[in-house]
Parts: sequence; C-alpha cells; structure tokens
Amino acid sequence: MGSSARQRLMVWTLALLATVAYGALYYAQPLLAVATEQAYGWSRTQTSLAFTLALLATAFLAPRVGRVLDQGHGRTWLALGALLGGLAFGLLAWTSNYVLFVAAWLLAGAAMSLTFYEAVFTVLGQQVGGSARRSATLTVTLIAGLASTVFVPLTTALLGQGGLQTALWCLASLLMGVGVLVWWIIPASGLVQAHRAVVPFTPDLTFSRLVWAFTLSRMVTVGIGLQLAPLLLASGYPPGMAAALTGLMGVAALPGRVIFAPLLQYWGVQTLTAILLGLVGVGALLLHFRASLPLTALGIVLFGVANGALTLARSELLVTWYPPAQFGTVNGRLAWPVNLAQALTPFGMGLLFVGTGGYGWSLTILTGLAAWSVWSLLSRSTGTNELSIG
Repeated sequence: MGSSARQRLMVWTLALLATVAYGALYYAQPLLAVATEQAYGWSRTQTSLAFTLALLATAFLAPRVGRVLDQGHGRTWLALGALLGGLAFGLLAWTSNYVLFVAAWLLAGAAMSLTFYEAVFTVLGQQVGGSARRSATLTVTLIAGLASTVFVPLTTALLGQGGLQTALWCLASLLMGVGVLVWWIIPASGLVQAHRAVVPFTPDLTFSRLVWAFTLSRMVTVGIGLQLAPLLLASGYPPGMAAALTGLMGVAALPGRVIFAPLLQYWGVQTLTAILLGLVGVGALLLHFRASLPLTALGIVLFGVANGALTLARSELLVTWYPPAQFGTVNGRLAWPVNLAQALTPFGMGLLFVGTGGYGWSLTILTGLAAWSVWSLLSRSTGTNELSIG
C-alpha cells in the first residue's frame, strides 16, 4: 500500500473513531437514559446527574490529556479511550447499582476526553502535516458530523429489538472494535514528531481572549441546540414541523464545513472565525421572530452553518497561532472551560426558563454572549509571539 493510501486509511480510521465515540458516548445517551429509567425506576435527575458528571470529568481531564498527547504515543491513548468507553458500557450493561452506574459514566467521561475532537485533532496533526492536514481535518469532521444521524436510529433499533442490555453490549463492542482498529492502523510515530518533554507555556492575554471566545460560543450553541425543539413547540409549530426545523440545524452544519476552506483563503482565519461567531448570534437573534417561518428557518440555517464550521475554525486558529509541539497542550487547556460550559449550560438554561417562564430572555442573553465572543476574538493582542514560551 502506497503512502498516500496509508494516509487516507489513517484519516478514515480517525474519522470512524470520532463518529463511534460521539455517537455512542454522547448522542445515544438520552435514549439510553430513558431506557435506564424505565428498567430501574430511576428519575431523570439521577440519569442526568451521571451524564453531567461524565462531561465534567471530560472537562477536567482535557488539559492533562493534551499534555500527554504532545509527548507522543497518540495511537495508544486513542485506542485506550475507545476501550475505556467499551468497558464503561459493559459495566452499565452488567449492573443495576446506581453508584456503579455513576462510576461507569465517569469512566465514559475519561473515554470522551481521549476520543473526541480535541484528542483526534492532536494525533491527526502529528500524523499529517502541511496543506494535507486541513483536508484531513475536514474529512474527519464531515464523517463524524453524521454521528447523531447514524447512532440515534441505531440505538433506537437496538433498544427496540433487544432491550437496554443488548443495546449497551452492542455499543460496547463497537467502541472496543474501533479501539483495536485504531491500534492496528494508526502509525506508532507521526510525520510531525511528538516531543517527549512538552515545552512549557504561560497563557497570556491572547490565550485568555481565545478561551473566552470559544467558551461563550459553546454556551450559545449548547443553549440553542438544547432549547430549539421545545421553543418551536411552545411557539405553536406542529411536532412534525418542529422536528424538521430542528433537524435542519444539523444538516446545515455539513455545508458549513465544506465551505470553510474556500472562505478561509479569502478572509483569513481570525476574520472568518469572528464572522462565524457573529452568525451564531444572528441565528439566535432571528429566533426571536419565530412566529415567521422564513425568519426562523433562516436563523436555524445560519446557526447550523456557522456551528459546523466553528469546529474547523478552532483547530485552524490553534495551528496558526501556536507551534505544533504545543498543539495538544493548548487545545487541552482551551477544552477545559469550553467543555465545562457545555456541561453546565443545560442547568443554567433550565434555571432561566423556570425563572422567566419562557425563552425570550434566554435568546437575548445568548445573542449577547455571541456578540461578546466576537469582541473577545477580535480584541486579541497583536504580537509576534501569541504565547509566552517558558
């Protein structure tokens, strides 16, 4: 097999890892939670708490995972992450004890930190250099973007045909299988050599503003994604129309990723990222006019396109502003507050809904947070060195 064919196989393997990890560990969770509640008589609070703790574990592990990946052995850590995910689901299938249920989801949180985009992009950057990296990153995000499309109906079918334990064992087998595949396909060392001793760095004002930009934008994307379907239903849309409009948000993410590279050549990474952050806010703003179907659809499409492209923009910014030897470390440090916001935003949106009795205030606040994220990115310090290297 030629080098180009091996590289394509490696990229597709990483894409498969991200797809199975997001599909099983993240998108299948709501369906598994309902089935678990029905099987054991637990409350939604109990199942939600376990998943929230898993997301918090992912957030707190992110900086450590980034530093470890910068030291090398990427295929080992990615494979381990998939195997840990399989072990977590095996434990969920085996036990009906709530303490072990929480422990299993904490283990799943560790698996997420080793198999989601942050880890995959770090290893991808070590394996693929130059212009090929951008194309490889696009391939991974386009395929992994289908995770919900594949795993929501798959999990539904597994639960319907065989019940909770069958679904969990099947998902565990998928995760373990892809872990073995990662170990077999991904080279032990990359074209861009990892460093045994990570170069230390001290985050400066530039990095702080970058953290604010992406943390605030994650709050907006999670807040809109969480509330869109109930918001549309509360606004009088029929269930079928509400479901179709909600699905439109995910569909729009794919063309957003496709057009990212051409637009990057025209605007540059900082300006394009600021535009994308702004479009997320425009999408939230247009949902204020949800009585109008055209404006609602336009807002959802703009939001979906921008949200899809932001995954690529974040990786491109880090590659542009930081040296390759620090990509994992910086990405991990950035992932900590971003993932923390992802874990806590649903709780905050719930409190806001209870306190206000509607969605108007949350949409206004989310629009303001999007504007703040644009300001944070554009006000970054302009120096020759984006990070203070120790």
